[in-house]
Amino acid sequence: MITIRPHRLFNLVSTPSYEARLVKIVLPNDRTPLLLETAILLALGKIIEPRTYFEFGTFLGIQLLNMAANLPQCRVYTLDLDEESVKTLIQDESDRPLTVEHLQAKDKLAFVQSSFEEKITYLRGDSNIHDFTSLHGQMDLIYIDGGHDMRTLQSDTENAFRMLSRDHAGCIVWHDYGNGSYPHLKTYLDELSDRYDIFAVQETWLAFFLCNADRVVTLLKK
Repeated sequence: MITIRPHRLFNLVSTPSYEARLVKIVLPNDRTPLLLETAILLALGKIIEPRTYFEFGTFLGIQLLNMAANLPQCRVYTLDLDEESVKTLIQDESDRPLTVEHLQAKDKLAFVQSSFEEKITYLRGDSNIHDFTSLHGQMDLIYIDGGHDMRTLQSDTENAFRMLSRDHAGCIVWHDYGNGSYPHLKTYLDELSDRYDIFAVQETWLAFFLCNADRVVTLLKK
């Protein structure tokens, strides 16, 4: 695992003006993602300029709204559990209350009735059995923050690699790297980093992999 400070990534965001560095972010409360983590995601978006974005784990839809608001030319997809899939799913204990909260909020997610809703494809079901075939090679930026049990983590990661675009810079971002509630996630990504250049961002629970972005990877590894 390659560890970097946040500023290393921010300094690689090249824009013609400071105005072009402006972003729109949901102001924080006790349910919003951490601002630094959102800024890291948006910086990666600025660097690779994705045409498509996929998110494993919609939760309340707040991070999805942040991304949709700042990727104007990007088609956005998200997938989370529905009532039927939960009935037979074996989850990590720490995920269960989050799933309950998601299902209770499913009709009032952050992007619902927003000006960005039309660009969002909201998928429902268990990602372990969802058919991603039509999305293989189609996603430029992928955010994995769904089920944290080992089966789902591995399945989502393997699907993410299949979904990465072949003709464009691409990025997979994992959430909860270093989160004490999911120690197996750190172990899994540390082992995966033996095969791939994966970067962990200090002061966050984010780790990411870049493809077709050799210059950026080289600069980050210096």
